Amino acid sequence: MIQPRTGPIQARTAARSTYLVLRQVALAILFGIVLPTTALAQDLRFIPLPPPASPRDLLYNPISNKVYTANTPQTGAPSAESVTIINGATSTVITTLPVAAGPRDFCHNTQNNKVYVANYFADSVTVIDGVTDQILAVIPLGDGPRALAYNSQNNRIYCANEFSGNVTIIDGVTNAVIATVPVGSTPRVICYNPISNKVYVPNAGSQTVSIINGSTNTVLATVPVGNVPRGILFNPQNNRVYCSNYGSDTVSIIDGVTNAVIATVPVGDGPTAMGHNPVGNKVYVSNVGAPGPNTPAACTVSVISGDTNAVVKTLTAGDEPTAFVFSSNDNTMYWINEWSHTVAVVDAATDVQVRTIALGTPPIQPVDMCYNPINGIVYTANRLTLNIGVITTGASAVDVDGNGVIDIDDLYRLNQQTIDVNADGVANAEDISSLERYLCRNEVADMTAGRR
Repeated sequence: MIQPRTGPIQARTAARSTYLVLRQVALAILFGIVLPTTALAQDLRFIPLPPPASPRDLLYNPISNKVYTANTPQTGAPSAESVTIINGATSTVITTLPVAAGPRDFCHNTQNNKVYVANYFADSVTVIDGVTDQILAVIPLGDGPRALAYNSQNNRIYCANEFSGNVTIIDGVTNAVIATVPVGSTPRVICYNPISNKVYVPNAGSQTVSIINGSTNTVLATVPVGNVPRGILFNPQNNRVYCSNYGSDTVSIIDGVTNAVIATVPVGDGPTAMGHNPVGNKVYVSNVGAPGPNTPAACTVSVISGDTNAVVKTLTAGDEPTAFVFSSNDNTMYWINEWSHTVAVVDAATDVQVRTIALGTPPIQPVDMCYNPINGIVYTANRLTLNIGVITTGASAVDVDGNGVIDIDDLYRLNQQTIDVNADGVANAEDISSLERYLCRNEVADMTAGRR
């Protein structure tokens, strides 16, 4: 237990004195004085979704500061496919829109502020207005629309249709289908290269990647890769595209200019999801083994150097790391462990895991995540608990006295209670420091916004 550092009155006075000092620090920050920075912990809360909404995929809209979650029912649940829209500033639900069967993936049209969701079982795409939150159109597509990508140069949307083996191209202004491009067998993921204006489509059944010209809507090249290509990622720091080959335990690296495979990198068992770490130009690769829980219970994440095309580190992960995001707020990589029901927090510079955040009492099954850079928030789609996890990066706090407000009184109460504020598994003096830093950070935000 944390022992009081002084008596009750003295402790309250000391807490207030500490806070006043921190307020002066906040003022110093506002007036440009350079102070040492401290890596802060994370604050976790949840947004309940309207039952029986079970979130599957997430998207962040930076223009409207909104988060979109595609909800599909679990086995045995009522059929209620929908998209829930969340306010990024307040973390509250704005509305939930009914959509067609199997909403599976999103993309955002940054020129017209439209959001597209692929309806996997209905062979269509729903178009949502990013301002009004109204459905603008439902566009018929190929068989099994599985993944979406947005071409910012030509204002076009690309949809990989898993069962018809083609890619549908949609005009971003008119919402009309302007082309259907044949690719290989079983295209399930897709990505866009804005530097070379190319679209990359791994064909899981053909062991190839189809490369589509963003201007002409034609296939430029079909590149052989490994067995069962499952993930695709563009690295803007070196104009290279990374394809994870689930059946070969490798990652193929494709040059964005020449379309040639310039390296094939051995990684762990069953590489699937990937994430880009801009600190040091690295690519994270999840090695999940076989699908499902405990296959194995402890997986790995390979870290590939974007400069040398070699694995520079292998990190121990939980059960099935499924998705990655990078937080610019605290220079940290996050990934979800789907069957460990946790979030891993990794220092982006050193590639060292510094924390594991439990998302509650299992089963939870987090399946996707996205990042809000405006508010410094990481979101997780928690499939079995029908909610969205909200992780505020760079700060942590707890309403210790339960009055609905995190303030100086909580700092005083924390001197007399055992509470693990920073979620490091130990209740100690560092939790007091964490709450002090949280209060200081909010002081800076309030003064910047003119609230103080």
